Amino acid sequence: MMHPGVTLIGLVSNDIVRIAGQPDGHQPGGTVFYAGMALRSLGVPVDILTRAALADAQALLAPLRQAGADVANLPTQETTRFINIYGPGTDERRQEASARADPFTPADAAGLSTQWVYFAPLLEGDIPARLILEIAGRGAHRIALDAQGMVRRAIDGKVIPCGWPGNHEVLPHIDILKADAEEAFLLTGQADPEMAARILCGRGVDHALVTLGEAGAVLCHRGALIRQAAFRPANGGWPVVDTTGCGDTFLAAYLAAIIGGETMPVAGRFAAVAAALKQTDYGPLRADAQHIRRLSET
Repeated sequence: MMHPGVTLIGLVSNDIVRIAGQPDGHQPGGTVFYAGMALRSLGVPVDILTRAALADAQALLAPLRQAGADVANLPTQETTRFINIYGPGTDERRQEASARADPFTPADAAGLSTQWVYFAPLLEGDIPARLILEIAGRGAHRIALDAQGMVRRAIDGKVIPCGWPGNHEVLPHIDILKADAEEAFLLTGQADPEMAARILCGRGVDHALVTLGEAGAVLCHRGALIRQAAFRPANGGWPVVDTTGCGDTFLAAYLAAIIGGETMPVAGRFAAVAAALKQTDYGPLRADAQHIRRLSET
């Protein structure tokens, strides 16, 4: 019997965050980390399937386990390692990859027991399309996908964008898809984020989220489209300390709201507040659902 939680499938990473004029930050990273921590902060039960080398596993996975996630670490010789280089603007990021963990296979996900499965690839090949299709074919789960890792690859240590030729086969099985503007363009060929969101929904995605950094996000669900503004507190701006993981937090918070029975506009506002709070400090979201809900109603 499925329980009302989320299984996150993706690679935790060893991250260095490099921002001009500041000392390097060293921290666990990857969508599975930021989304997992956010979901737990918001009170959502979380199972995690990931891969980290034994030498790294304790440091990288301890925060998730301490937050209450049930973490299964599958064998791999390497841990994915990223250097995230920001500047001059907080929405401008370059990435380098110095190591990479093994990809997932359908056999890794044989015993899933949650209503939702959230795929969190970091690079092309982490999560093959056949794994998504195999789980979708079971008919027992709803599926969320962060498109980021489907449209970028690492070549000679540099992380660069790429296409995803097989997306037409996979997208009809996706209940919630998150992509930033560049990723949405790679998927659809459409630079207008509103048009890109509509195209993604036209390909079968139920909720298409196109995030735009400081400009907010475009949300499309079954033909209805809204522009979700980035959250600004009534008493002035919050400091922007670390934007790594803001997109992961947005999708995790949106998913948490949908699980809770909220509509697209309410879920979008909730997600915008969560992402704004996350960027005020290094590391993952720490605010709980009650605090975010209170702010989102202002």
